[in-house]
Amino acid sequence: MPHSSGGGSHGGGSHGGHSHSHSHGSGSSRHTSRIYFPGSTRYVYYKDKQPVFVFADYDITKKPGPSRYLLLLFYLPFILIFGIGIGQNVIHIPTRLKVDYDASIVIEDNAGVIDDEDELEQTLEKFLDETGIAPSVITVNNEDWETHYVDLETYAYDLYVNHFEDEKHWLLVYSQPRDPDPSFNDWYWEGMQGNDTDKILTDRKCDDFNQDLQKLLTQSTVTPGSAIEQALDDMIPGIMKVSVSWTMIPVWILVVGFLGVHCYFVVFHRSKTSKLYETAIRCNEEVVKQEQCSYCGGVYIVGHHLNCPHCQASVTPHDYTVDDEGRITGILN
Repeated sequence: MPHSSGGGSHGGGSHGGHSHSHSHGSGSSRHTSRIYFPGSTRYVYYKDKQPVFVFADYDITKKPGPSRYLLLLFYLPFILIFGIGIGQNVIHIPTRLKVDYDASIVIEDNAGVIDDEDELEQTLEKFLDETGIAPSVITVNNEDWETHYVDLETYAYDLYVNHFEDEKHWLLVYSQPRDPDPSFNDWYWEGMQGNDTDKILTDRKCDDFNQDLQKLLTQSTVTPGSAIEQALDDMIPGIMKVSVSWTMIPVWILVVGFLGVHCYFVVFHRSKTSKLYETAIRCNEEVVKQEQCSYCGGVYIVGHHLNCPHCQASVTPHDYTVDDEGRITGILN
């Protein structure tokens, strides 16, 4: 469906077209922490001959299956979609539209404000040859739409769909009163572009055109027809040039970088941590006595090992009490 490429008025300045954005999120149902949280179990593993305690709400000693790496199938499409999607806005390479439609150029000067229609038509033809987009111009009076339409944009939409059956036209609509006030001509204008023109008529290029046309229309020495013709003529030399949006580069880096880092920590970093977790054992949450191995000097938790977890030497025997489930409840000596 066609949509606004921007517009303006004598009293309100120019405005841009319309754009939309979407956001996505993801979460995890498994948690680990260095401090206790409700529903968690304490585990211990050893690193650099020292015990490391971790609380988890799942069994961290189980080796993770391939499902974690299957998360790549979830992350990669998002990285590619956002990377390519935003990347297209960073580096814009326009491609001329294929003229496989009725590319008739329409000029309807209902308001009688175009002083040289032939010159305007030549500029419109030049724009068509350069882009494959058929530009058209219709001028109307404010009285034609103010009674039955909310604004000129809505009226311009109706003009587009009633004149063209494709999405490859760019319609410029200019409006002023039938009898304009000599001291203040209450004029309006609006652009309506087909969806297929979006890759050429980008927001940035339309914004430049909008500002140029608005400035020309406010000059008392320039007629509306000449203003439209000149703004289009100014636009043509750069319309198909490759452009780089420097303001979008930080956005691209931020979005793709965030997804990449998040993917790394969820898939790869957690997998590396899981290798340490595989050596962990469940640890009593009430009684934890640490002792140093007399052979290697490594620290271990009393009551959980028959041999030193660092050098495998026999550990000093201790007497301790256990409950019905075999959990240590106290160290006697």
